[in-house]
Amino acid sequence: MKTIGIAIDRQRTYGRRLCQGIVDYVRTRTDWTLQLIEPSDLEKPARLATCDGFIARVLNDQIARRLAATGKPVVDVFCERPYPTFASADQNARLIGQMAARHFIEHHFSHFAFCGYNGISYSDLRRDAFCHCLELNHFSCTVYRTPPSVLKMLSQLRLRGETLVQPKDHGRLANWLQRLEKPLAVFCANDMRAYQVIAVSKELGFDVPHDVAVLGVDDELVCEFIQPTLSSIDPNGRGVGHAAAETLAHLFDDPANLPVSPKIGPLRLVERQSTNVFPLDPPWLSDALVYIRNNVTNQLTASGVYRHLGKSHTLVDSAFRKALNSSVQQEIIRLRLAEAKHLVTTTDLPLGQVARRAGFTSPQYFCSAFTKAFGASPTAIRNKRTT
Repeated sequence: MKTIGIAIDRQRTYGRRLCQGIVDYVRTRTDWTLQLIEPSDLEKPARLATCDGFIARVLNDQIARRLAATGKPVVDVFCERPYPTFASADQNARLIGQMAARHFIEHHFSHFAFCGYNGISYSDLRRDAFCHCLELNHFSCTVYRTPPSVLKMLSQLRLRGETLVQPKDHGRLANWLQRLEKPLAVFCANDMRAYQVIAVSKELGFDVPHDVAVLGVDDELVCEFIQPTLSSIDPNGRGVGHAAAETLAHLFDDPANLPVSPKIGPLRLVERQSTNVFPLDPPWLSDALVYIRNNVTNQLTASGVYRHLGKSHTLVDSAFRKALNSSVQQEIIRLRLAEAKHLVTTTDLPLGQVARRAGFTSPQYFCSAFTKAFGASPTAIRNKRTT
């Protein structure tokens, strides 16, 4: 029996999901047991000696030295910097940045910005991917540069209980937001930073999301702590935790060779109020698109959208074609298919339930439309998860 030490902060949503992923893997084995390592345990060599290996968020060199001194295999799930003797498992920052850019492009924004912590690895990687995706689509991005004098403090911001820390660079951040052209789409390195951007934007009198739309990453709890609620990318902590446990198993099997570090893609973008807007003309188009998104998995029809807007189908469809090169019905189907693909690739629900949850009344029509849209049947795409 091997004892696996888990040195992961469980106060935040992401840390708990990492642990859930580890538990998912351990359930497939009968020769592993888990032991939680608290911060104080890292200062107790005797406590660490009871473990055969570790999965840890290696937050600094001090933690790294203490774990390395055990001589046991370590998988780092923080990945701020590489440690030669440690394996790692991490989020795929490139896919996270691309998902953020595509979300804002799909919402028809023209002005983009990134706010994070320059010099911090995960922030820089997300920034670069976001900016690169925008550039490929012929957009530019304004990047906030954290002043060196406060970067160290900013990089250490964490949730403390249920209290969110006010930004130390409040004035500089306010000046930056003040001078950017609106409406503005801001992608933030994490949900803490996004929380701060929303708070400062509201202090300045900007409407969120109509003047400043904000998107973050990582922490579901933070998203509900502010109004409007925060849209956020779920980086799939559970998947990273599972991959970390698999990586540790490889280390046990072959201690002399560090396995290739897996990069796990994000699970999905959870849209809440902070990006639920479309800066289009005429302005009622935004209302139409928000209404469709909020109701697409119900028994929504194009006629229902016309009634909600109080406008004729001729006027509405003409505006949709001009602004979106689409129709109301096509937009409804597109969003239902996107939700169905998410359910197909992330759950084991029977396809009939997938169809119903995505808003389709006919399973046959669902399968036909899905195959036409994605070039493969729902079953074929689901099977690719395990190949």
